[in-house]
Parts: sequence; C-alpha cells; structure tokens
Amino acid sequence: MSSSNGTISRFSSLPPAARSAVWTLLASVCMVGFAAIGKHLTADLPVTVITFFRCLLGLFVLAPWFLRVGLAGLATDHLGLLVARGINTLLGLYCVFAAVSLLPLANVIAIMYSKPIFASIAAVVILREIMHGARWRGVLFGFIGMLLIIRPGFAEWNMGVLYAFGAMAAGAFTVISVKFLTRTEPPDRIVAYTVLTMIVGSAVPAALNWTMPTLEQFLWLAALGVLATLFQRCIARALAAADATVMLPFEFMRLLTAVVVGYVFFGDIADGWTWAGGIVIFAAALYVVRVESTRDSGP
Repeated sequence: MSSSNGTISRFSSLPPAARSAVWTLLASVCMVGFAAIGKHLTADLPVTVITFFRCLLGLFVLAPWFLRVGLAGLATDHLGLLVARGINTLLGLYCVFAAVSLLPLANVIAIMYSKPIFASIAAVVILREIMHGARWRGVLFGFIGMLLIIRPGFAEWNMGVLYAFGAMAAGAFTVISVKFLTRTEPPDRIVAYTVLTMIVGSAVPAALNWTMPTLEQFLWLAALGVLATLFQRCIARALAAADATVMLPFEFMRLLTAVVVGYVFFGDIADGWTWAGGIVIFAAALYVVRVESTRDSGP
C-alpha cells in the first residue's frame, strides 16, 4: 500500500505537461487496444452485434447516475439534438468496427487524426464560426495527408477507407454537438441520451443479424467496454492536466502503437505512404489546435 501511495505521490508531483503526456500515452494504448479487439471480434461476429453489446455496456457505466437522479435527470429542451447526437455516435461506432475489419489499424488511426481539422469545418457550417486562414491551411494539408494514405487512382480501393472517413466525420460532429449542448445540458445527461439512443438504435440491426457470442467473445466484449471507458477517462485527465496543445503531440504515439499491435497480432504492415500521410495529417491537426488555442487565450 505504501509503495502504491508513493507512486501516486510521485506522479502528482510531476509537472502538468508530464502528467498530461502520461495520460495521453495511456489513452493511446486504450484506443488502439479497443480497435484491435474490435478487429479480432469482427472475424467471427457481425459488426451489428459487436456494436450492440458495446452500447449495452455503456448502460452499466451510467447505472449509478440513473439510480441517483432517476428519470427526472432526462428532462431537456433539446431532445432532438440529443437523439441526433446518439444516432451520429452510433453510426460512428459502426464505421469504426467496419473500418478496422477491412483496413490495417495504422491506416484507420492515421485517417482519424483529421478529426480536429474537419471539426473546424463543422464549426463553420453548424455554429457559424469564422473560417480564418489557419483553419483553411489545416484543412488543405489534412486533405493532402489523406490523399497520401488512400492514393486514389494508384492504390486499390478499399471500402474500409470510406468507413474510416465516416468514423472521422461522426467524431467531428460529436465534438461540435458537445460544444453546443454543454451550454445548457449537464455532461451526464448528454451521455445518458447518447447511450440510450445507441442501445435502441443498435438493437434492431443486431437482432436481424444475430449471432450469440461465446463465453470467450463475451469476455472480449467486456474488455472492449472497459478500454473505451478508460480511454475517455484518460483523455479527460490529460486535458485537465494541460492544454490540448500540450497533449496533442503525444497522441502521435497512437499511430506508433497501432503499427506495432497491427504487425504483432494481425500481420499488418504500414507502408511509407501511411506514415507520410499520418505525419502530414497529424502536423495539420497540431497546427490548427495551436493556432486556435492562441486565439482563444487572447493577447
């Protein structure tokens, strides 16, 4: 116990940037682990069934909140937008599992790096924010990075690329919807509607293509839920410890982790184009976040 307390004490004494880096690295491991388990399960289970159980596990995470506040906690004036966010998140989850079933993990992770860039576009369209030069430059270089990965006309087309783009676009909309909803809605209510909408929305497709998981697959599904929860908590702690401009550079470890895991467990080999595209997309996202943070902090 004393050894554990000593470790926690030493970690707490680290500079904020160092703590943020540790949490970000742990988040990267959780995210890649989540994607790898999903890729493993798609070999024997339909994507619809995997998605349903992932959504169902979210209910257990919310159970303490429901027991505390009851149905009164669901009272809202933004029902439509909350449900739309849930549907969007569900579609994004479908796309993630479909993408990792068809593409190497590293390719999916590299494409997902463009989420901050396209969130900027969504902010202009939905929130009527101004699209200044930095955002346009970020979008341009992010698009170039994605072209390097998919190489249209040169590389064989894979539907997994489309699914990866769908997951990225859904993630960008999620960022914008949270930015709008948190003006009036508490975070727990947003999450509750998201989980409930996802359970209802995923139940019918799963039932139409039902395959009962084995005991081993149930354990993998449980691990999927645990890693997803740990990922969210690690990201939250990383952002609490330091700004996004400090955290984001360490997110590149996600691509490195995906390359190692993909090679060891699935025999995936990331080619030079994936590395080049991932680096360009990552640099563009980092540029946008740094400029936005400087703009928000003022002179």
